[in-house]
Amino acid sequence: MSDNHLIPPAYRTLAHFWLEEVTAQEVSTLRALPELAQTLLALDEQHLTDLAVEYQRLFGFNLPPYESIFIDPSVMLMTPATERVAQLYRRGEWQPPAGIRTGAPDHIGLELLALADWLDRKQVDPAHQLHTRHLALWGVPFVLTLRRLKPHPFYASLGDFTLDLLLTTLPETPLPTPDDLFPELPPPPIYRGTDETMLADDAADGKTRDGGSPFRRLTKQLLRPRETGLYLTRTDLARLGQTLDLPATVGDRYAMLDTLFHQAMQYDLLPELLDHLGRLFAEVDLAYRQLAADYPGWQPYAHAWCSRLAAAQNELVHEFVA
Repeated sequence: MSDNHLIPPAYRTLAHFWLEEVTAQEVSTLRALPELAQTLLALDEQHLTDLAVEYQRLFGFNLPPYESIFIDPSVMLMTPATERVAQLYRRGEWQPPAGIRTGAPDHIGLELLALADWLDRKQVDPAHQLHTRHLALWGVPFVLTLRRLKPHPFYASLGDFTLDLLLTTLPETPLPTPDDLFPELPPPPIYRGTDETMLADDAADGKTRDGGSPFRRLTKQLLRPRETGLYLTRTDLARLGQTLDLPATVGDRYAMLDTLFHQAMQYDLLPELLDHLGRLFAEVDLAYRQLAADYPGWQPYAHAWCSRLAAAQNELVHEFVA
């Protein structure tokens, strides 16, 4: 899409489908992006129900579409990473449209809407900041995670089209350096709860919420995309267990991954689990490098994410070798 006047409407259409489930009234909206329309054979009640179920599986159960999940150390909503986006909105005098309901203002759909509006208004600075310091940073690992979930063709196309548009329209200069991409953010707060997002350290005495899991620190680290370089979904973790023919696990991501480590140790399958985790890391690393080759402007971002993948892999090996 080389025509600049077509870019804001494309971002706006993409934002619409990230924010809302498809309805029977979407025919005219879909015509704006034939790449999406051709993935839907019909918009009858059954197809719409299937899409609604898929939307929930993807973004309700597996992959929260929020920047803070990928960038904030807490892996939570409404964090300092969220406030960083809200501050940019305020500086650009932008507010989410009335009636849009999201869990936080750093939803990918809202960020795309803001980018479209700023481009329309020729507000170069906030558009550049949002594109280079936010969407280009976390949007790629988000879409790559979506691909691993093997989504309905509509959502696969939505992710791929969004990624391609973001990277083909990435401003050439000035771009951040790899060492300057991730913002400095406060460490996670301390919580005593059991939800998977409460991944902060407990008190300095080293006690764990489950009574003493030897995998607690490693598990928490692996579930932080900012540190690890990728987002492990519930589906990723379930597939790892299935691959090793381990008993099915349930619960939040923390419980699932911690249980995987315990089961692998119990059945003498830790080397195999580490091998499969390593393959997943290598798959994501390859995807980052391929995108850097296809979109040269994204190379600094690829370097930053690949560095985190490599550090996490080294930590994983060191944990069990030591």
